[in-house]
Amino acid sequence: MMDILKAEFQKSKRTTTNKFVLITPLFTLLLCALWGGGQNGAYNWWYIMFLPGMIAIISAQVITREKSLSYKGVLLYPKDKGSIWLGKILYSSILLIFSSLIFMAGIEVIGFLFGNTIPLKANMFATVVLILTMLFTIPISLFLTVQLNMFVAVLFNIGMTIMGVVSFDTNSILKFSPYGTSSALMAPILHILPNGLPVPENSPLLNGDMIVKDTVINIIVFIILAVLTTVWFKKKEVN
Repeated sequence: MMDILKAEFQKSKRTTTNKFVLITPLFTLLLCALWGGGQNGAYNWWYIMFLPGMIAIISAQVITREKSLSYKGVLLYPKDKGSIWLGKILYSSILLIFSSLIFMAGIEVIGFLFGNTIPLKANMFATVVLILTMLFTIPISLFLTVQLNMFVAVLFNIGMTIMGVVSFDTNSILKFSPYGTSSALMAPILHILPNGLPVPENSPLLNGDMIVKDTVINIIVFIILAVLTTVWFKKKEVN
């Protein structure tokens, strides 16, 4: 697996993949610094729009460079095809972690410059939860790029996240989608509603009893999707 990861990092040199990992969190922070909104506004833009979009883009780019060669360089590689697919999932996951840490550090800078509304402990906790609850979108993005293209992967990721946000605190069945988990859990962790407004005092939404349960559910969804897409990719042949 380490050899596969090293190969992925080697192939990503001088590509836009690494740039997206760095630029996306910095652009989100700059946007809120220029337009206002502070830490709350930055987080709201991050987990609703920029984070799911970035995950889809970097995951799609990992596949697009192989797709342009009809996967000959991957499927003819003397390694188990399942290991190669898992390596791409792990590689994309590492990029997600790295970008999330940049955003977390930037949130502290925003707080220093414009005033703190989010404690450091909550910022760190939210970062961990967002990473764990968004992992499942990686195998989905990889799969959609293989089957269709990057545009569909990005549109699907962002669209489903927005639908999850819209269904927040409603009776819609969409609120049970794993795409709505991240934004819903920010209410008890950061005291921020998906619309960017602070959660009212004494609101039941501040109850954090579901944080661990919902996070674990999304992790399980990630594992299931990783296994299913790995089995599917192992059966793929060179076009």
